[in-house]
Amino acid sequence: MDIPLICKALGNPIRYQIVKDLQNKTIGTCCDQIQFFEDGIVVADVIHTTELAQSTVSQHINVLEKAGIITKEKRSQWTCFFLNKDLLKRFSTALETDLVK
Repeated sequence: MDIPLICKALGNPIRYQIVKDLQNKTIGTCCDQIQFFEDGIVVADVIHTTELAQSTVSQHINVLEKAGIITKEKRSQWTCFFLNKDLLKRFSTALETDLVK
């Protein structure tokens, strides 16, 4: 786990909001390959929510993926993204251990 990389990825307000929306399930999906309980999205879902250009959303998703915050899975013709909750829990614990205690 690369803590500075995760901090950098979450340091952008748009990326932070994407992660927050994924956690709170406020981004719905148009993809029929994602089940409700999976909390997944595709790029088109983020475009619809943020009204940003496809290239901008793809860039933000790429940064989040490289930091390990989201994972990518190919399903049929769709590329689906899922929140890596395990990594976020470990990140939160590491920050508390390193900076609070």
